[in-house]
Amino acid sequence: MKDSPQLHKIEAFIRTIVQPNEEEWEAFTEIVRFKELRKKDMLLEEGKICNFIAFLNTGVIREYAFQNGREATVDFVSEGQFASDYQSFILRSPSKQYLEALTDVELLILSREGINGLYDKYKVWERFGRLIIEKIFCVNEAKRKKLIATTHEEQYRDFASAYPQIVQQVPQYYIASYLGLTPEHLSRIRKKG
Repeated sequence: MKDSPQLHKIEAFIRTIVQPNEEEWEAFTEIVRFKELRKKDMLLEEGKICNFIAFLNTGVIREYAFQNGREATVDFVSEGQFASDYQSFILRSPSKQYLEALTDVELLILSREGINGLYDKYKVWERFGRLIIEKIFCVNEAKRKKLIATTHEEQYRDFASAYPQIVQQVPQYYIASYLGLTPEHLSRIRKKG
């Protein structure tokens, strides 16, 4: 898979963070597996241990869980982002969420075993993994703080500005769920906007 066009996006992304040499890059390409999902296919289901991190080349994935018997959208992952249940992946615990394709999706799968092998052998990959986890933590922390400190209108406006492709591709009731709103409330916000 070393020279595959499917690797172009992830390579461009990686090289904004670290600069692997040829041997390090080749080792990385050896652990990558290409996968396609159709709309509504599940990448991960509740109760299963997450053994992968996926990089999306195309499409949108929704992370959701059941809370108090109701489905709640936790996050959206789109092109150029990573999808996983990091808690399950790191702690080896059963997942409490689902990863569902909202569109047709093309992704690259990195197995836990393969990632750990790279970490053990190459410092550049261990550094990359640390920097990605730090970035994910900071993004999630910023989201958490925004939910506390902003109005629903501001949250939707920020979401629509940051993820215009998701607003166009995803049913509005999923976005409402993500923002903690009813579909009717989101509809009123959108009409004001």
